[in-house]
Parts: sequence; structure tokens; C-alpha cells
Amino acid sequence: MYRQTRSVTAIALLLATLPTMTPAAIDADGGEAWATGSIVYIDNDALSVAERDEDYTGGFAVTLAGRRARDGRISADPLLGLVDDWFGVSGGSERYRLHSAQIGAIAFTPADVHIAEPVAGDRPYASLVYWANGRTYLRGAHDAVYQTSISLGVLGLNLLPQFQDGFHGLIGAARPRGWDYQISDGGEPTLRYTVSRQDLAATHRGGGWGDYDLKTTLGGSLGYTTEASAAVSVRWGRLNTPWWSFPPERVNYISEPVPVVGSTGGRRELFVWAGAKLKAPIYNVFLQGQFRDSEVSYERDDLRELVAEAWLGATAQVAERVRVSWVMRYQTSELRDGRGDRELLWGSLFITRDL
Repeated sequence: MYRQTRSVTAIALLLATLPTMTPAAIDADGGEAWATGSIVYIDNDALSVAERDEDYTGGFAVTLAGRRARDGRISADPLLGLVDDWFGVSGGSERYRLHSAQIGAIAFTPADVHIAEPVAGDRPYASLVYWANGRTYLRGAHDAVYQTSISLGVLGLNLLPQFQDGFHGLIGAARPRGWDYQISDGGEPTLRYTVSRQDLAATHRGGGWGDYDLKTTLGGSLGYTTEASAAVSVRWGRLNTPWWSFPPERVNYISEPVPVVGSTGGRRELFVWAGAKLKAPIYNVFLQGQFRDSEVSYERDDLRELVAEAWLGATAQVAERVRVSWVMRYQTSELRDGRGDRELLWGSLFITRDL
């Protein structure tokens, strides 16, 4: 608990140093504004209720939403558009097409971070620094919503180990000693494409505390994580944002880039949310490696054919344009045998600034 308290304090200090981003309103002709909002994500096992420092040990990402994600100097949206066209996602019949961009990093460690040598049978050290662009295709208020993203990144850099070493020193945690044996150590480019379809199963807006959205999502990804998935999620409480704008199932360790659309009513949101997802992994670079040889890696037969996830979270609109969310996520084991055959548990904190 002491380490968790110090972690939250350190995260709060980090957030205080981030620049304030005030988005503009949707423009007068009803199109997407240049800037519609931003989200800061922090994933860390210290944010969960368990005292552990292993597996998916942490991640950090910043998402910017609006036309700036499409037209900014750094954008993979043209490439995303080509892939969407190729898969037939962008049919031109959508009423709105919303854009988002994200920069982030994620890190994984084995259970025993004190060992300065390869840990056979356990999860490998792995890290990824990436840039991603996302699109959301809207047709009607209750029609299916398609979301896609493309992520371009680099595996195996020394950036994440250096940051984790400093952060663990700050919060009084053990400093990992085996990063020299991470997946693709020294750096290797990688990429991934994701697509999902959200369908609204049930909804209610009564103006009180009984609002809810229940939806299902089918998804898939191709690249450094390749898998198919099906999910169901619900949120309940006081709602003032569209049902499709809150996709907690679009998480592959860290959240995918999503749009920020702002409130549709005058009440401040306050709700709880939960869900579950079943996925069929085909390839996972953080366990199997990519093209470069890695000291610890696994074959496809070493991975489980099905992996289940579940989450429980809460969101509070603490100011007119600011929402704070916390969630705890659980995932069943990805490896069949060995010390790495165990569940993942981590917490996430994210702050959304919208219209």
C-alpha cells in the first residue's frame, strides 16, 4: 500500500507538469473542429489493488482528438485511410468521420526483476514506443460504429528501461536488472492495424441516476499483436456523452486512440462501468519476438488459444470540461506453462479534457 500511495503521488506530480489543452467547439457548419479534446492515460500495476510489479508493468499515452490528428505535421492517417479502404471499412456512407492521434509507450517485465540474466520460462522483458492514428465512422445515432487505428512503433529501445529505473527509484520500488535481454533489444520497427464494430444493445436516458448503455463489440488486429475478439460492456449512472464515445473494450494492454466529443447535456457525468472480452490470440510480439533474435521468447504453441479479460471502473466529471477515470483490469494467463503462466492485473488512470 505504501508503494501504491507513493506511485499515485508521483503520477499526480507528473500530471501537474503537463500543459493545459483547451479544445475549440465543433465548428459552425457541423464538421469536426481542429481540436476537440485530449486524454492522458497512465497504466501501472501499482494502480491496482494488488501488490505486484510484473507482466504488463506500465504504460503511458497522450491522445489528441480532432482534425489536427488527421492534418498535423506528424500523422499516419493517410496510411490508415488506405488500409481502411482496402478492408472496406470506409464506405463513404458515414455521416461523420472523427480523428484521433496518440503517442505512447508500454513495458513488460518478468516476476523477478532482481535477476540480471535471462529468466527462462517467465515473461520476457519487452517495451514499445509508438505513434498511432485512429478513425471513428458514424452513420446514425443507433447504427453500428466502426473504429480503426494504425500504430507505428519501435521495440526494444533503452528509453523505457531508463524511465522505469528512475520512476522505481522515485516510488521506492525495486529497479529491474534484466532489460539487456528484452525483446528486440537495440531497437526494431513494428506496426499494427486494428478494427472494431460497436453495436448498441440497450440504452436509457431518464435524466436521473438510472441512465445506462449496454453494447457489444467485435474486433480484430493485425501486426505486432494479431488476434480476434468479442466483448460486452455496460456503463450505468449519470450520462451525458454518446454511447459509442466510451470504448473501454478497445484496449490491447493500453487504450487505443479514441475521439473526444464532449457532453450532450448540462449534467456532470458520474458513472460506473464494467465489461468482459474474450480474445483468440494468433501472434504477440511481446511474447514471441519479431525478426531479431531475443534471449527469451516463445513459439505459437506455447500461447493459450483463448484469453479472457474483465474490467471494473468509475468516471467522474470533476469540472465542466474534465473527466477523471480509474479502472482495474484482469486478464487470464497468456502462456500455457512455466513461471509465466499467471494472470495479469493492473490499474489505469486517465484524464479527459473535452468540449
